Amino acid sequence: MNVQFADGLLHFKDGSGTAYRSGMGIDYSKTAESQNEKNSMWHSMMSDKEAEDGMTEGQAMARGLKFGWDNIFESDGGKDLGKLGQGLHALQDAIAHEGARTSDHLGFNWSSIKKFGKDLYGSTAEAEKLTKSALIVLDVINGKKDNLKSGDTLDLRGMSSNQFKQFLDGLLKLGFKGTVKNE
Repeated sequence: MNVQFADGLLHFKDGSGTAYRSGMGIDYSKTAESQNEKNSMWHSMMSDKEAEDGMTEGQAMARGLKFGWDNIFESDGGKDLGKLGQGLHALQDAIAHEGARTSDHLGFNWSSIKKFGKDLYGSTAEAEKLTKSALIVLDVINGKKDNLKSGDTLDLRGMSSNQFKQFLDGLLKLGFKGTVKNE
């Protein structure tokens, strides 16, 4: 079963052909082509062409993490929900897809079946930690430290040195005196 086909089945109700999510008043038009190879970066993946040209899974994952953090930091402090959502999605997909090539994730093959199983039943702990870290970073650069506790371990993989500096500057402005660990 193809992941795109399964996704379509899971988001339709009563066999009517009406997308379940469309009734929620959410405009998904911006992500209509999200599964196209040209947008593989959105999912921390690589296109088959990029893989043929020598891109590695690690490089695709790193690119996706960077894309995720860039969107988080460009979200106007979280006010641009589209950027924030796309950023969080890319960070989470970096963990879920591990830089896979399109045909290994969306194709009709054993690799796709295994990845589909991981998507449905795999552990979400690592992606949850990355998501929590991103939201804490966003809080800190917005001048809030309520969700950051001394001894927290944050996952800041893929963050640029400039973004990390913004985060540290935010901590200093807040007078944070705890210990922050980065894995």
